Amino acid sequence: MNYENPEMLSGFKKKSFSLPYGGGEIWFEHLDSLYDNADLVLEKLNSDRQIFCRPSCPSMIGFVLDETVITKEIVEAIADVLLNSSKIFLRVCFIGSDRKTERALRSALLSKTFFLAFINDFEKAKEWFVKQICK
Repeated sequence: MNYENPEMLSGFKKKSFSLPYGGGEIWFEHLDSLYDNADLVLEKLNSDRQIFCRPSCPSMIGFVLDETVITKEIVEAIADVLLNSSKIFLRVCFIGSDRKTERALRSALLSKTFFLAFINDFEKAKEWFVKQICK
């Protein structure tokens, strides 16, 4: 999709946030509704990275990917954030990814040290995080 001003997309203006839920706290990285604007996805990811990689931010993170085309560069950027930052992530969930994206992310995250899930429903993803907290 081509847009005259892609920064005006609702997905770009949507803020990522930390959500207290079920006795824990989850960071939701909103990379959804950016369609085929890979540069915007990377810009938003790099900008938010400075926030969610802080030691005080939650170690559980959900990447919301609905309505965004995930390219090889985006997969590599997400893997870099998760595997090469000083932040230790305990649980990671990708919400709204297709099978091709799931395969690419699983392959890129082979050396992971965290629990990993792919769920297509935001509420079910929150429940998955809570189940992991209780174990």
